[in-house]
Amino acid sequence: MTECKSLGNSKEEAIPNISKSQQKKELSDLRDIAQQLINLPERKIRLLGVEEITHAVLEAKKITKTNAKKRQVQYIAKLIHKSEPQLIEEFKDLFNHRSTKKRQQRIERWRHGLLTDKGETFSTIVTNHPNINRQYLQQLVRKAALEKHSEQIGSTYKKLFQFLKEIDSH
Repeated sequence: MTECKSLGNSKEEAIPNISKSQQKKELSDLRDIAQQLINLPERKIRLLGVEEITHAVLEAKKITKTNAKKRQVQYIAKLIHKSEPQLIEEFKDLFNHRSTKKRQQRIERWRHGLLTDKGETFSTIVTNHPNINRQYLQQLVRKAALEKHSEQIGSTYKKLFQFLKEIDSH
């Protein structure tokens, strides 16, 4: 009997004490994340990386009834809650405005570096992302540099940003 008590005590110590209000806030945050996932475009949803959550979000996009959609949002929140803590943080960062702003600033620095330095930024990007289409990136950089030199910011300058954004998301 004393062994059971000691096992029970160790289990209690392993479980962190979280208040009910904290639990409710966390679940509410997860429901907000689930709702934001539903509002994403379908192509971005497919890039989530978790098949079960991706499937549930795509199903939720098809649902038109309010109560059914609410249940589906709760189901998605439950799936997110059951997933790894790292994944939950990634989902939170996906919709966190500060991390989005930092990401855009990083991409803008990349673009500026690609257009101004002598290939240092290009080699860094290629080293960190070996699966990218190098030829297409070089082509975008060359055309964007010509546009910038002629002081006309055109579509290639924007395409370069979008390409770097896609690289950063992988």
